[in-house]
Amino acid sequence: MLSGVPDEWGPKFQLDGGAVTRTHTGPNSIHFTASTHMALVLLTAQPQRQVALNSDRKMEALAPAGALEIVPVQSELFARWVVEKQNLLIAVDPGHLEQLAGMEFDRDSFELRPPKLGVVDAQAHMLARWMRREMEAKELGCEESLDAQVTLFSIHLLRNYSSLKGRSTSIFNGGLSSNAWRRVNDFIQAHLTESLSLKRLATVAGLSPSHFARAFKHTTGQSPHQYVIAARLAYARHLIVETEAPLSEVAKITGFSSNSHMTSMMKQVWGTLPKQYRQMRQLDEARFGPGTPGDVPSAIRSSESG
Repeated sequence: MLSGVPDEWGPKFQLDGGAVTRTHTGPNSIHFTASTHMALVLLTAQPQRQVALNSDRKMEALAPAGALEIVPVQSELFARWVVEKQNLLIAVDPGHLEQLAGMEFDRDSFELRPPKLGVVDAQAHMLARWMRREMEAKELGCEESLDAQVTLFSIHLLRNYSSLKGRSTSIFNGGLSSNAWRRVNDFIQAHLTESLSLKRLATVAGLSPSHFARAFKHTTGQSPHQYVIAARLAYARHLIVETEAPLSEVAKITGFSSNSHMTSMMKQVWGTLPKQYRQMRQLDEARFGPGTPGDVPSAIRSSESG
């Protein structure tokens, strides 16, 4: 999906219906026809930036940090920059964007309308910085969180830079209904080993992705991704304490991409490593005998209660 961007410019992340790359390169130029919808957010200012979109006429202007550029699918793009630059480039599959438009606006046909060169979009800039942080924290397994941010970024494009701009959407305030919450929570607990994207969970709730994200946060105090990670960690701790399964197998069973991913998340969220849970359980068993099902080692109970 990002084949037109040289690999040496930065890491690429392929997602469900999209892709993201953080590029960092010196003065250069690029010329290609977009095979998918693309949006570029400048993370550093580019004086004398030149751009031509579906035209032989090159526009030149100062493009500040936070400037947004949109390249609709099948558009021909030429761009040149004269200084070292850092950007975030988001690619969205046309079919995926149509699905989001249908969920958000009840209409899946639209036309993207790129802004003028150098126009700064504060919301897009903020989302781009969040995505960059996720991409830089590879050991934390950023795919689901990154996918959610790309989904929200895509909806932002539809609301502000498409023919759907100004089209009314259903007003939704408050949290999830009790039935919707039960459906979503049951689905999360039953599918922890699978990819739980924002769009997938919103479909279970019967809401658009943006409405679901707000309602879920209102109901739980957490983003959907944070809640999913907490559920995976709780299940992982149970297996670590109650079984002899290797940690790599525990990670796989509970939906983490690897043992290192599980370890990083457990250390970040709880300040404890998986092997410490198992070591403390073994110490408890040596002192008090085998624990009852569901017990957490006493040293852990003490540390968590404090």
